[in-house]
Amino acid sequence: DGKIYDAYVLYPKNRESCLYSSDIFALKILPEVLERQCGYNLFIFGRDDLPGEAVISTADEKIRQSRRVIIVLVPDPTCYSILEDVSEKQLAMYNALIQDGIKVILIELEKIQDYATMPESIKYVKQKHGAIRWKGDFSEKSHSASTRFWKQVRYHMPSRKKGS
Repeated sequence: DGKIYDAYVLYPKNRESCLYSSDIFALKILPEVLERQCGYNLFIFGRDDLPGEAVISTADEKIRQSRRVIIVLVPDPTCYSILEDVSEKQLAMYNALIQDGIKVILIELEKIQDYATMPESIKYVKQKHGAIRWKGDFSEKSHSASTRFWKQVRYHMPSRKKGS
């Protein structure tokens, strides 16, 4: 299908006021399980992009080269609404919902009581496909691909092609 990445990972970059572990989850746990244990190829902005690249064009290109978009959500709306990468999120949602029909996987790091403060696109995806809630902690036992959470994530990921 001409795609290079199995998923493009979009997460709120941590700020001092946001005490959620989205950085640890997106940069450490997600690659540990999905890449090392399951063999998926992820693009994580901030890890895989080159310094000095234009954010918009890089995000657009990498999203087009991805089969899924994984969006990591945190409960605090201030952490989510003041992202530096608002344009990256808008581009991901445009590609996913309108242009290419890329499937979106929502992962809640904690229970989100109220989606009223979330963007309409996130509300729509939540209503249509639901979200997977991370109930693990950041210990090693949560890094096992055999847990219920990771099985749910893999269910929504593209199937792995077996090499000959």
